Amino acid sequence: MMSKAHEETVGWFNSTAVSVEKYFLWSSLALVVIFAWMEPAGASGIGFWKGLVFWTIQLSLLIPLLITTQTYASHFIKIKVRQAPWLQTALSGVVAALLFVPMAYFLDLVFAIPDNAVSAGLVPGLIDEASGVVVPVTVTWLALNAPWIVQLDFSKRHVARGSRQSVCQQEAPSNETQQASRFLQELRSRASGDLISISSELHYVRVLTTDREVMFLYNLKDAIDELPANSGVQIHRSHWVSREHVRELVKKDGASECILSNGRRLPVSRRKYSEVHDVLVAASS
Repeated sequence: MMSKAHEETVGWFNSTAVSVEKYFLWSSLALVVIFAWMEPAGASGIGFWKGLVFWTIQLSLLIPLLITTQTYASHFIKIKVRQAPWLQTALSGVVAALLFVPMAYFLDLVFAIPDNAVSAGLVPGLIDEASGVVVPVTVTWLALNAPWIVQLDFSKRHVARGSRQSVCQQEAPSNETQQASRFLQELRSRASGDLISISSELHYVRVLTTDREVMFLYNLKDAIDELPANSGVQIHRSHWVSREHVRELVKKDGASECILSNGRRLPVSRRKYSEVHDVLVAASS
């Protein structure tokens, strides 16, 4: 097994180090305050405090809808071009915005925005709502996802060299297996070294290798299905680990954790405990 690479990080921002869940939570809160303060077109005159309630409800519905749409888009729509993450994100933004239009229209009626919404009629009202929702929602969704799509990283890294060929360093697949190896191709474009673990964070996957940690748009189930057979085990609905990098299985206060070769701990679900235990026993023998 390759020894753990020495890594030095200098700088003020690295998108990989940010929790996706916390990022979208704080971003949503920031947008609520900004929109309530600026009173954008279509919500002018509502007032700051009423605007806080209005935009909190709006974004509480819209952000989960965007995330869900993005997750399904990455699973069912395979775009094989360099701009695929941008196209998938834009497409999910448009679809989610259209799905959100009836909710936004209803909220406009509840908050009397605009005052003559009822007299405009249902169909004209929905069309008018869509014209004011789709573009802003799509642009905002692209902006929120941009740090990970462009792999925003202002840090400097020094990584040890000379590792053996690993799961994510296998030779380019043949035409027959190219589709099945899309995840590995995506990973190889960002990192080398031995694949240690994959974790799902909303519509992203956090991938840890022996030389670095990366994040990109992908579906965890698709990633697991596309990996070589018996290369690892899914220990939790949100985590997969390489068999070669499982070092210890511990229980504490009724919860189980898997300790990996780099010292990282990941939770193990109850129904996966026996399988992970068998992997550990097989590795030690």
